[in-house]
Amino acid sequence: MVYFGCRDSNFYALDAATGQKRWTFSNHGSWVISSPAILDGKVYFGTSDSGLFHVLDAKTGSPVFSLKFQGWPMFSSPAIAGSMLYIGSHMGKLIAIDLTTQKPAWTFETDASRQNGPALTKPDGTPNYEAAFGDNFYESMVIGVSSSAN
Repeated sequence: MVYFGCRDSNFYALDAATGQKRWTFSNHGSWVISSPAILDGKVYFGTSDSGLFHVLDAKTGSPVFSLKFQGWPMFSSPAIAGSMLYIGSHMGKLIAIDLTTQKPAWTFETDASRQNGPALTKPDGTPNYEAAFGDNFYESMVIGVSSSAN
């Protein structure tokens, strides 16, 4: 099997020999832009927009469990050692998840996250993108292309 996420908000399993789709898991609008980890018949991955971490049955795509991390995107690929899974979040944290209990075991926060995090985080703990991105990159690019075309 080949497993991958996509910006169409789905996670896919394909037959490696034929390329035939085996199953699809909908992330309900959230991208998966990192590589999954696979171990003991389960697939592990984080989502970008929703900050959800999913574990699926590798054969069927059925959910095993999910965890939500305050809506901060997860752009990193998970790594597994023993019964612990490690995944980074856009919040500047490395999260260790105990796969036996299916709960976070500990979190490491970088110095920069502690220093800059409060200004980039809303009171409810979600990202403050307005503060993080002062201008819209794509809007600026379109304006620049339009200006050079005139």
